[in-house]
Amino acid sequence: MILSKTTGYGVMALAYLAGKEASMVCGLQEIAETECIPPIYLRKILGELRRHRLLRSIKGIHGGYSLARGPETISVWEVNRILAPDPYLDECLLGFELCKTADACVLHDRWQRIRKDYVELLETTTIAQIARSIQKHRAYSTIGNASLVREEEEDRSK
Repeated sequence: MILSKTTGYGVMALAYLAGKEASMVCGLQEIAETECIPPIYLRKILGELRRHRLLRSIKGIHGGYSLARGPETISVWEVNRILAPDPYLDECLLGFELCKTADACVLHDRWQRIRKDYVELLETTTIAQIARSIQKHRAYSTIGNASLVREEEEDRSK
């Protein structure tokens, strides 16, 4: 994964919430278990996303989190800018301070083109698109697993 682990977890948590009814709140534990994210780590991520107004939270026994905006209005780039340690990817690939045209390394020009395309990809990909992709993937996995179980049962009954 090219995204930082923190950004990836944030995207997965937002996509999970995008797959729920807009009025529904989901508890931290539910999100953590479903998406296999360590709960303590997830609490920090969700807190940061709430501070940046991507999430709403309700305290109490029936509390939890819900999206503060429509998932089609939240880009992966926005999540990356909030959660990534170097969201603009302007560190030199070879480890020389910040990437600068004036004192460029051998990779600078090519990296700038790749970086521009990468940022554009993240800017144009929404949490709604990620959520749909995950739901499709999980549905396919479930169908695939169900057919494997049936095949194994048929083999055993022969």
